Amino acid sequence: MTDEKFFERLGADAAALRYEPDDVMRTRIAAAVRLRIRTRAMPTVSQLLASWFRPLAASMAALALVASIGLAFLDAPAAEQEASFGLNPVEVSIGGGYGVGD
Repeated sequence: MTDEKFFERLGADAAALRYEPDDVMRTRIAAAVRLRIRTRAMPTVSQLLASWFRPLAASMAALALVASIGLAFLDAPAAEQEASFGLNPVEVSIGGGYGVGD
């Protein structure tokens, strides 16, 4: 089949591009990783608090926004809600004005 020949040729061509690190390179990579793990700086107290406070503050702000919109909508009398939706018709203007009732 042509697929088998294609994959055989692809494997042969790709063999020249493969990088096989020797033992010295593996040792150097392992030493560099160990050094980065050892020298990783511990966060200060202010950095630790800031990393927890930012997401908490964003969540609380979103919750406050949703609550204020919900309260504003629920506190309005039903007659006002219906009137505000009924008195302001939706109009789409594409090459002229078309209303919902037209």
